[in-house]
Amino acid sequence: MTVYTVQIIYDIISVKVLIMKNKTLVVLTGPQGSGNHLWSKILSLHQDVFGWKTLLNNYWEAHRFSEPFAEYWKDPSTLHKFDWSQGQYFFTSISIPLGIKSQGTKWCPNVEQFCSNAQSLGVNTKVIVIGRDQTILNNQQNRIREESTTRHFLDQLPKLKNPTFLSYELLYLYKSEYLKSLDIGIPIAWYDDRVNDILEQDANSKYIGYIKESPLDDGNKTGVPFPWNPNTPSTPILKDTDHAYDEGSKRCC
Repeated sequence: MTVYTVQIIYDIISVKVLIMKNKTLVVLTGPQGSGNHLWSKILSLHQDVFGWKTLLNNYWEAHRFSEPFAEYWKDPSTLHKFDWSQGQYFFTSISIPLGIKSQGTKWCPNVEQFCSNAQSLGVNTKVIVIGRDQTILNNQQNRIREESTTRHFLDQLPKLKNPTFLSYELLYLYKSEYLKSLDIGIPIAWYDDRVNDILEQDANSKYIGYIKESPLDDGNKTGVPFPWNPNTPSTPILKDTDHAYDEGSKRCC
């Protein structure tokens, strides 16, 4: 091999490395039921992002069949076979765990290994962690998965490098304004009309029931402090106002 040939090979490798360094991969992860499909729709809307585009045409799809990186999650060592020429910004998502134990399909993807393999290729990799109300998560997991599975995600969380945390509840509350505030390394189509369509129905609502009254209501109405948590049955509940001039008092000055 001549010096000239070696130089050509070196130049080709250098160009490839430079090209890969200009690419960004956002890896979104979280417990089962924390909004993986919801966020995948939102973050795949932008035309410059290579994401889960088929999910935009369906209300729901199975991750294992249609998520564009699904086969590489099974074996992250094969990420070098992925066609990175398809864009500059890439998005993938994964729940920890996947599947259902009673059906023999439960397994835990290795997010740390996946990100490490992507970074070894020169791809800028950013981890996004999504969260949802813990009580709702527990109820949803027990209904579908027949057990609480959040523990599996919590086992991996300390291993994730500098993750950015996103909130299911804030997304539904503030919608596009919340999306505008995010800086996660890939462009977000916060202005897309489909954002409101995706967020039209809050899936949390089916887990929440209205209550007519709460022990703390009196404190909010009158301004009386509560030394104890009135929602704990074993603690006394203050009902009377301390002063005649308290807002809401039956007596007035």
